[in-house]
Amino acid sequence: MQVSIIIVNYNTCRLLADCLASVYAQTRQVDFEVIVVDNASTDGSEAFITARFPEVAWINAGGNLGFGRANNLGAQHAKGEWLLLLNSDTVLCNDAVSLFYSYATAHRHERIGVLGSWLLDAEGMPNASYGCFPTPRSEMAYLLGKLRGNTEADTNTERDVDYVIGADMLVSRELFARLGGFDPEIFLYYEETDLQRRMADEGYVRRIITGPRITHFEGGSFGRKGLTAGRFMMAQRSYNYYLRKHYRGLRYATYKTVLCLVRLTVFVTTDWPFKDKLRAYKAVLSA
Repeated sequence: MQVSIIIVNYNTCRLLADCLASVYAQTRQVDFEVIVVDNASTDGSEAFITARFPEVAWINAGGNLGFGRANNLGAQHAKGEWLLLLNSDTVLCNDAVSLFYSYATAHRHERIGVLGSWLLDAEGMPNASYGCFPTPRSEMAYLLGKLRGNTEADTNTERDVDYVIGADMLVSRELFARLGGFDPEIFLYYEETDLQRRMADEGYVRRIITGPRITHFEGGSFGRKGLTAGRFMMAQRSYNYYLRKHYRGLRYATYKTVLCLVRLTVFVTTDWPFKDKLRAYKAVLSA
């Protein structure tokens, strides 16, 4: 088996069906399997999907494990040499799986950690595809970026990045297992950042390549787009854990000071009720 495609599902039945339909329609030149790990969905996903895609290996997680632990569970059942961790709110626009596999095997000598693609949004425009490791400097850059506005990426070039976002990650099964997969202490958000930070520490490349084309409909599991107070606090808890895990002493104290200053913007950049803004900022202070 060349590639195991692992998809975590949490009440995204229709999105998942579209994702799977695109996988089976587009994937032609690689031997692959699809594993869906279901995080205790209540929308009838299992009956709907297994009836339409009987070839899918369906795993009931027995509860909502979050993104990282569910992917870890899927990886334990995978047979492929490579794992493609794919969000349920994605659609493949070409034979992305084969293109990922061909690139990975042709570049083994480069110590590939993770490959990702330039993702597209629903309108076919560049979507978030990668990120920088969190640092005090990146916090300030994020603030300035918000003030200056975003710029479009050059999607016609390869780029080595700090981390590929979790919507599409190709990683070797052996490397994923050796690193222990995603940190099980992280329920959602920053799990891919932490994993690829550990890869970076060992000299593995994280790269965005140009061949695969994938549309990412962000936020499918949450029912609506946009940053809610609940999503902010969930992400902040994971961010706090990441900070405590990777920073110590004076570096930690400096980072937390910058973080607390930058995140004051929550009071002026969101339209949440004031009590939600206050709760969100308290989550920042707990870092």
